[in-house]
Amino acid sequence: MDELDRELFGSSDSDSGSEIVETENDARQVNEHQEMETDPIFQSIMEGPYDDMDGDGGDTSLSDLLTHAAAYRAQPRHEQHPEIPGLCLHTHVLSDTDQAKLMAQITEKNFFKAGQQNQAMCFGERDLVWLEWLMEHMVETGVLREPYCESEWTSRKPLFDQSIMNLYYPGNGIKPHVDLARFEDGIMIISLLSAINMDFYPALNPMSPNDPPEGATHARLSVGENRKPSFTVRLEPGSIISMQGPARYEWEHGIQETMQDQVNDEWILRKIRVSVTLRKMRTSAWEVGPAALENGVADRK
Repeated sequence: MDELDRELFGSSDSDSGSEIVETENDARQVNEHQEMETDPIFQSIMEGPYDDMDGDGGDTSLSDLLTHAAAYRAQPRHEQHPEIPGLCLHTHVLSDTDQAKLMAQITEKNFFKAGQQNQAMCFGERDLVWLEWLMEHMVETGVLREPYCESEWTSRKPLFDQSIMNLYYPGNGIKPHVDLARFEDGIMIISLLSAINMDFYPALNPMSPNDPPEGATHARLSVGENRKPSFTVRLEPGSIISMQGPARYEWEHGIQETMQDQVNDEWILRKIRVSVTLRKMRTSAWEVGPAALENGVADRK
């Protein structure tokens, strides 16, 4: 078993010695490993190429990042948006190795079911144990510090109890929306593998923290429907964007369905992107029944 295999799937050696003891669980892990090796989604994610995350001027692959663990880590930066209160872009938060670690976890858990789905959700604090290191990392890098994120919600327990993993191919997008009322204030979106433009619009139907969790919570608009964004934020791989207060309730955010994004005067082709969204369910949202918990367009980031 090579170094990359150990990173993704763990060692199969017995704790009691060098002899390998094959159990039913071991066999199942081997089969899942073999399936992932032939999974085109797994292969495309592992082989890249992705954006130049280490600053050397060339593309890289997730395999390279895992195999060569020495990481270039730039100093994290926290940029509050000058026009949208509560919106902050945190760049250089996740290093190459951090992103590789998170992608290895997502791949190992097979969230995207060999390409049969592009989204997976986790509900409840117990289901987010695998992301504890990421939350600790956000504390260490200052992401959750005031004034970027208000202590009114960063001090809550648990901090997050719902996550969404999304797989984006070039051309994929999401309708402009305000996140569903079932979630509390304070939402984080982590970008992995490649960059993308996220657009912001004044909400057609602004929300408030007092809205009922089962109510209508976003405008159902077609992507690109004769509506120009007020602002566009470039989400680089390894960055986190946080939304609280007005940014969370009074502004819609969306991603256009296009194969390329305009950055200054340059058009940049999109690549595969994965995002992880972290949110906290309102207590009352757990009590409103299945109808209020159905997936909606606002759940895809």
